[in-house]
Amino acid sequence: MPHNALILLATGRDRPGIVDRISGLVYNAGCNLEDSRMALLGGEFALIVLFTGSTKELEAVREGVPPMAEELDLTVQLKETVAGPEARKGRTPAVHYRLHAVAMDHPGIVHKLTRVLSEYQVNVARLDTTLSNAPLSGTPIFSIEMETEVPTDVAVTALRKHLVRFAEAENIDLEFRVAK
Repeated sequence: MPHNALILLATGRDRPGIVDRISGLVYNAGCNLEDSRMALLGGEFALIVLFTGSTKELEAVREGVPPMAEELDLTVQLKETVAGPEARKGRTPAVHYRLHAVAMDHPGIVHKLTRVLSEYQVNVARLDTTLSNAPLSGTPIFSIEMETEVPTDVAVTALRKHLVRFAEAENIDLEFRVAK
């Protein structure tokens, strides 16, 4: 049975209390927060939240969003979706793999990497990137953490070889392994 669900996307200047207010709105409406991603990007806060509830409970969140967004100076968008087992219905069976990559920063790393994955119909389920500086040299270091879904009919050996060629061409230290 599908669950009624909404995704809330919010961005705005970072400050304490944003997560408290949004999670409080969801909780006080009687909804259940099921999945979320939050990050600081520059000086901005970005949040994606999936929550479920009855039609009435979801409507209470919809009504509470505009005044909260105005008070916190957030840009907020809501999108209807489904959650639970219904959300995976019709999707290709897949094996979950984790990918970790580190390199000296240069343009195009994410695009070129995801192009390789796309050629094999690999779905990117989660992607986190970070730019930091090497401790002694100060060299910009780019890191990628990715969760992927590799279709069961994909030849993983061929995919892995393609990833190795990509990593060598781009001077990237890359690890690709089954998720545990």
